[in-house]
Amino acid sequence: MPRLFWKLFSAFWLTTVAILAISIFASFQLADQAFDEMLDPRTADGLVREQLAVGGLDELKTWVTQTREFPPGQTIYLLDAAGNDLLDRRVPEFVERRARRMWSIAGRERGGRRRMGRVIHEIGVTHFVAIPGPAASARFGVFASGPLSLSVLAIAAVISLVVFWLLARSLTRPVLRISETASRLAEGDMGARVGPVRGGDEIDELARQFDRMATQIEAQARQRHELFRNVSHELRAPLARLEVATELLERKPEQRDVHLQRIRKDIETLDELTGQVLALARATQSDAARSPVDVGEVVRRVVSDARFEASAREIQISQQGGTDKLLVMANEALLASAIENVVRNAIQHAPDAGGVDVAIEADDSSVQVAISDTGPGVPAAELTGIFEPFYRLDQNKAGAGIGLAITRRVIDDLGGDVTAANRAGGGLRVTMVVPRLVPASSISET
Repeated sequence: MPRLFWKLFSAFWLTTVAILAISIFASFQLADQAFDEMLDPRTADGLVREQLAVGGLDELKTWVTQTREFPPGQTIYLLDAAGNDLLDRRVPEFVERRARRMWSIAGRERGGRRRMGRVIHEIGVTHFVAIPGPAASARFGVFASGPLSLSVLAIAAVISLVVFWLLARSLTRPVLRISETASRLAEGDMGARVGPVRGGDEIDELARQFDRMATQIEAQARQRHELFRNVSHELRAPLARLEVATELLERKPEQRDVHLQRIRKDIETLDELTGQVLALARATQSDAARSPVDVGEVVRRVVSDARFEASAREIQISQQGGTDKLLVMANEALLASAIENVVRNAIQHAPDAGGVDVAIEADDSSVQVAISDTGPGVPAAELTGIFEPFYRLDQNKAGAGIGLAITRRVIDDLGGDVTAANRAGGGLRVTMVVPRLVPASSISET
């Protein structure tokens, strides 16, 4: 049995038993204590004499049992010389001591009975004194007796045992399920889940968050596996060509220049692919240093560099918006890489003498950068796939298909979103939305 179960169970149950025991003990102790404002003995003695005068000893005994005749919780005890109550009631200790003292004075002094005659009552051969005191406790009704009070404590202990057993079990069972699921995940079972936990409390929320975490871990593991598979596939082709070129160089040294040119080209391909994979790895790291970055400034720098590349094919790049300072919390290098990848992709797919439009818009909570081209667009079924690593619509075009995947990783890590849609007039429009960093001055003004 888990230790947490026994900690909860023993703490709850023993605390309840202790509270019950202390409460019952204190209640019985209080029942035996004298009242702060007891009935005056002279008043009690006068009332007794009145009842004796009216109906004798039998009437007095009946009257004494009617507790409503006295202040709440009090009665009058009728004690003989031996300290016994004429009604066989249990006598409180302080009442018994007072009675002994009164009888001792009466028997020790000569003529004491005459002097004490005002407090010692004589009815035939019966002599007694009347002393006020607390009535027998009825706080617990029939449970006021010793054996029944122990029965009450035993029943309470059993009930609390069952209740707290169930409570501790309900608390520890889902925790144990979470622990077992974590162990299965650590052993490689990516499909392990805690499942629903009834209760709607913090443990239920913990189980839901744990399953959410497990789902994300499974997705990341699947993405890594797919990435490794794609990298292996992309590396295989240039490596195979390098192997063939090296073999031909050995067999036909007279064609050395041709084979070396082929080798250099494949080495460049491998170097570019390695750089792109490293860029993708950096984009997936969320610990890159961040600072306030002006999106407009980053876009202007990217567009300026891209115009040099686009000029070779007479592609025109225009920019709208971004004149105001639009700050986001990001790593400037990664954000620039994300935007540049989309711009370069647009240039690559735009026709010669075509156009690429870059538009920046903002509202109170976000900044939007939309990049459109005049190319052929993308089939509707492929609009989400283009953001996957190594995904290429045209295998004959240059590149490994990592650029847009890097963009999605960077934007997702910033808490934003990136989408692609075909333009009505032809071409593709890629929209990046990132949370805006509102200056403190703007917040204070509002």
